[in-house]
Amino acid sequence: MISDFLSERPTEKTTKYLLFFSFPLLIITASTVMYLLKLSNFPGTLNETQLGFNSEYIKSCFSRMSDEDMSIFIIANILDYAFMIAYGTFFFSLALTLTRKLKEGSIWKKIGYSVSIFGITAACCDGIENIFLLMMASNPVNFPNWWSIAHSSFALAKFIQMYAAMGGIILMALVIVLSRLIKRNNDKGGV
Repeated sequence: MISDFLSERPTEKTTKYLLFFSFPLLIITASTVMYLLKLSNFPGTLNETQLGFNSEYIKSCFSRMSDEDMSIFIIANILDYAFMIAYGTFFFSLALTLTRKLKEGSIWKKIGYSVSIFGITAACCDGIENIFLLMMASNPVNFPNWWSIAHSSFALAKFIQMYAAMGGIILMALVIVLSRLIKRNNDKGGV
């Protein structure tokens, strides 16, 4: 089972390296991709492009961009793969680090292993989403309409898993803090 594997692998030392490596990479890649997207003058919004399921809207956005803008947009979306590696690794290693601090056999520990996997699967969905986006950008006027539906479907799957990972990480951190507070209170003879 995956929980048995993740309880030992990657090692605690490797998991910490992944966590400390991925955080600065996350900041650098996110900043770079956002800067390039702004520089590309892409007029679309998150809701209407990634989650819009609307090829006509995306074609309309692309039609307002110059060739230079489109080149920058494509470069930004290729660099987005480094961001995916960064956030996937960060969510995975942070969730796994927290999971290993939870009480053995608890429901939270079982949930925690799933949460760590969501970081990786969210990044994988993001990667597939970007394949469709790059295909649409390479043929901005005549791409098949189903490409935008596939693009938005993978974007939706990405966001669901990403938010599940973030929520799970926050909940695990709260469980750990509350458990320590209760233990400290009990050790001091509290009620």
